[in-house]
Amino acid sequence: MTNYFFHQALIPKGWAKNVRVVVENDLIQSVDCDVSAEPGDKKASVVIPAVPNIHSHVFQRAMAGCSEYRLREDDDFWSWRELMYKLANAMDVNAFYDIAKSTFQTMKDRGYANVCEFHYVHRDLNDPNNTHAQAEAILQAADDVGLPITLLPVLYSYSGFGEQPLLEEQQRFALTVDEYLQLYAHLEKQIKPQQRLGICFHSLRAVSPEQMRRLLDALPKEAPVHIHIAEQTAEVDQCRALYGQTPVAWLLDNFEVNEHWCLIHATHLTEQESKDLAQSGAIAGLCPLTEANLGDGIFPLENYKNNRGRWAIGSDSNVKINPAEELQMLAYSQRLSLRKRVVCSDQSQAHAGSWLWQQAVAGGVQASGQKVAGIVKGHMPAFLALKSINQADQSRDHAEILLDRLVFADDVGIERID
Repeated sequence: MTNYFFHQALIPKGWAKNVRVVVENDLIQSVDCDVSAEPGDKKASVVIPAVPNIHSHVFQRAMAGCSEYRLREDDDFWSWRELMYKLANAMDVNAFYDIAKSTFQTMKDRGYANVCEFHYVHRDLNDPNNTHAQAEAILQAADDVGLPITLLPVLYSYSGFGEQPLLEEQQRFALTVDEYLQLYAHLEKQIKPQQRLGICFHSLRAVSPEQMRRLLDALPKEAPVHIHIAEQTAEVDQCRALYGQTPVAWLLDNFEVNEHWCLIHATHLTEQESKDLAQSGAIAGLCPLTEANLGDGIFPLENYKNNRGRWAIGSDSNVKINPAEELQMLAYSQRLSLRKRVVCSDQSQAHAGSWLWQQAVAGGVQASGQKVAGIVKGHMPAFLALKSINQADQSRDHAEILLDRLVFADDVGIERID
C-alpha cells in the first residue's frame, strides 16, 4: 500500500485541496478531500492526472522531423503518405520493438497515462504469412516500460472507396476478416495485466460495410472500436460520391455508434454532424499536432462543445510527444479560426488549461476502455506533479495558473509520481 497527500489536485469535479489518495495492488482504493496528511504519506504540492493517449502509430516516430521537405508542388497528406509507406516497408520486427520501446518510454515520461496503438503493419517483413510478430513486439515494448496499452489491430483491405485493390506498398497492411479474427484470438492469449484489445477499422475507404458488420458481430460488444473517419477533404468527397453522405453522417446512419466508439480525425464536421456525434456518446479523437503537421484542417470544437460532445487527444504520427503541446495546438487552432481568445473553457471552469486537461482525461479513459487516468477510485494511478521552473514565482502554488502555464507557456514542468 502507498499513500499520497496532495495539497491541490485536479479531480473530475475540478481542483480540490488537501487530497489523500490510497493505492493498493496498482489501483486507487480511496480519494479523500479536505483531510490531513498522515505519517508516511508521499507528499506533493500541485498534482494532475496523466492523460490517456488515444491514437498512435508508433512506427511513424522513426520519421519524425524527416519529412519536412517538399515532395512536389502540391505537397499534402497524400504525398507524405508515400514516405510513410517506404518506412513501413523497411522495418522488421526488431526495429518495431526498438522504436516502440523508445517511444512508449517518451510518452510515459512526458505525461501520457497509456497508449491506444492503432496497429496496421501486420505482415512480417521476412515472413508475410506471420501477422502476429509486430503486434507481439508492440505489446512487449509497452510491458517493458510499464505503459498500459489498448492494442487496436486494424482491418485494412482496400486502397480506396469502392473496394479498390490494395497498392503494392500497402500489402503489409492486408488482412481478410478471417485473418483478423485469427489475429484477435491469438492476441487475446498474449495480453498481460494493464493491456487490452480493441476493434479497429482503418477507415471507410479501407473496409467494406459487410466486413465491419462481420467483425462487430463476432467480437466482444464492450470492446473499444476505433476508426479514422474524416481527416481529409478528399476522402469526404469520395465518400459522398459513393454513399451519398459524408463519412460521419453515413457511419452514424448505418452503425450503432455508441460510447465504445472513437472517431479519429473527426476533423471535417457539419453543424448537424457535430450535434449527432455528440448525442451518440462516442469520442471525437483529435490529434492536433499531427493534423497541423499534415495540413488536415481544424476541428470545429466550439460547436461540438456547445453540443456537449466528448473528445480526447492522441499523438498519432508521434512527430512530437507532449500532451500539453497537443492541447495548446488544439486551443490555438480554435483561436485562429474564431479570432477569439479563451474559447476552451466553460461556466464551470474558466481556466483553459484546466478545462482542456479535464476533458482530455475523461474522454481518453472512455476511448481507451481502460481506467488509466484520473484521480478516481478504481483507476490505475498515474500522477504528475507540476513544478515551476522559476522558484521565485509567487504564482507557483496557484494550481489553475500552474496548469495554464504548463499548457500555454514554457516555465512549468512535470514530474511523474510513483
